[in-house]
Amino acid sequence: MTPDERPIALTIGTAGHVDHGKTTLVRYLTGTDTDRLEEEHRRGISIVPGYAELNLPGGRRASLVDVPGHERFVKNMVAGSSGVDAFLLVVAADDGVMPQTREHLDVLRVLGVEQGVVAVTKTDTVDAETVELAELEAAELLGSAGIEASILPVSGVTGEGVEELLAALDALAESVGATHDGSGLVRLPVDRSFVLKGIGVVVTGTLWSGEVRAGDTLYTTAGLRTRVRGIQNHGRPAEVARAGARTALDLAGVEASQVEAGEVLLSRPVAETRSLDVRIRLLEGARPLGHGARLRLHHGTRAVNARVRLPDREELRGGESTLGRLILAEPLVVLRGDRFVLRSLTSQVTVGGGTVLDPYPAGRKPDPRWLEALESGDLAYLIPQVLSRRSGEGLEAGEVSQAVGGEPGEVISALESVAGVVRVGGLYAPEAEVTAARERLLAVLEQRAAKRPESPRLTIAEARTATGFGDRLADALLGELAGSGEIRATEAGVSLPGADEVPPELEREAESLLDELRRAGVEPPALEPGPAVRLLLERGAAVGLGPKLFAAREAAEDVLKEVKTVCRAEGEISLGGFRDRLGTSRKYAQAWLEYSDSAGVTSRTGDVRVLTRRYR
Repeated sequence: MTPDERPIALTIGTAGHVDHGKTTLVRYLTGTDTDRLEEEHRRGISIVPGYAELNLPGGRRASLVDVPGHERFVKNMVAGSSGVDAFLLVVAADDGVMPQTREHLDVLRVLGVEQGVVAVTKTDTVDAETVELAELEAAELLGSAGIEASILPVSGVTGEGVEELLAALDALAESVGATHDGSGLVRLPVDRSFVLKGIGVVVTGTLWSGEVRAGDTLYTTAGLRTRVRGIQNHGRPAEVARAGARTALDLAGVEASQVEAGEVLLSRPVAETRSLDVRIRLLEGARPLGHGARLRLHHGTRAVNARVRLPDREELRGGESTLGRLILAEPLVVLRGDRFVLRSLTSQVTVGGGTVLDPYPAGRKPDPRWLEALESGDLAYLIPQVLSRRSGEGLEAGEVSQAVGGEPGEVISALESVAGVVRVGGLYAPEAEVTAARERLLAVLEQRAAKRPESPRLTIAEARTATGFGDRLADALLGELAGSGEIRATEAGVSLPGADEVPPELEREAESLLDELRRAGVEPPALEPGPAVRLLLERGAAVGLGPKLFAAREAAEDVLKEVKTVCRAEGEISLGGFRDRLGTSRKYAQAWLEYSDSAGVTSRTGDVRVLTRRYR
């Protein structure tokens, strides 16, 4: 593995007040100017998140996210900070802690980013006493937030203190480690989408989870399929994009308008949601939040309006947390465990945030027992509940893990040990449901064998219906029962073992009936379609001419041969002419001509029949 192919060990989000030197420090650390927009250079501030790769002293790779500091661009800061593992909080020595310093730290806290390093910048512009005062302010800010972090004086101009800062970040990478999941579902929140001449549609974002390779198929939230033609990581061509890396993808099969900023690319379709059951936390200084309040919810690169429902109280006070439900004005793709930020609609300040517990809540209001179990990770309670909520579907281990938010290994272990849960093929389902489905299927097969001994099989579709399960779980159950010998499953259908053996008495009856039909020739007797008739039809020894009219196969072949002979000689055949040709009554002639039509040999034109193109 080359140095450029190493996984990202840490994604670090810079934070801090406008003009406190974040971009200058990032440029010194990485050699990359993260202010890429003309307006950013003109105004001297970051407007959208910038990204750079940082090589740490211990040989690890880190991704630096330089987020905007101006208060008008906090929403972009939220987008940049989503998916961050640790922070690099920048405090200018000449200014000290400022309002956006506090708000940025608040945003990081509600996103669950509470480990990092503080860099007191611009030390080359002030005296030692001023630097010390800035360090004290930074320490006080961290203390009020309950966060412990190293505070290091640096200069992004002279490089003073940069070695110590890199060492601290390297130690952070070793202790914190990236939280991005390199396996399972690919999630790439898109922050830019554009068209490059000669290349096509290109999207960029930080890969939250999974791995992407050229040729992979990805899906938009609307379910549109797109194929990855090329990959870049931090501006360099790459074979694979790994979780945590700044990624650009060259896409085929979609228009730029179909994958705009705010879109999420996924390795499989994931249903959107318009309601979330969550744990909401208000910041200490926030105004009380009332039941029914409207806020702006930020998740990844999306921001939507949301209405808050508090099931157990009228309002939530600053510094408190509670279980609640968020009703979204627009649908989002959200997974269990995702973090979000809440900002006020009027004053545009961050008021809190929280964690998604259930992205697809059931019922009119949150179920506290269910949500508390989700928070605590009580797998013994959660797993049966998840499977019961998806009754008749069955879930793969990865799907269960996603639903309960647990580590895949722990969930798989729990699935094998939790009482009342069984594995059916590659799916897990409630044991009681599987037992009932098995009994239903076997009962239907027994009834079929008793009622239709000549044809005791159910079609695959009928067998699935008999289980009462969805197709995926039904097929898994059919496979399990066939493997254990409880049923016989073939392409022809599903039956009980031994049921395909025709009873001797029915075999004798069918043979006698077939002899009778052969003797009758083109004028077979009227018969009730009983087991013997159905057996002959299934074997192809007899054909149906009408509801109660059946003939031997040999007679049918002779009649069709005669029809072809007449039509080829005369171009057509009439009912009267065919009646005379067969020397039979109009009833039989009519039945045989209709059989010829159904067999595709002839087609009716007015009062005559002509051969179809296939037999001319």
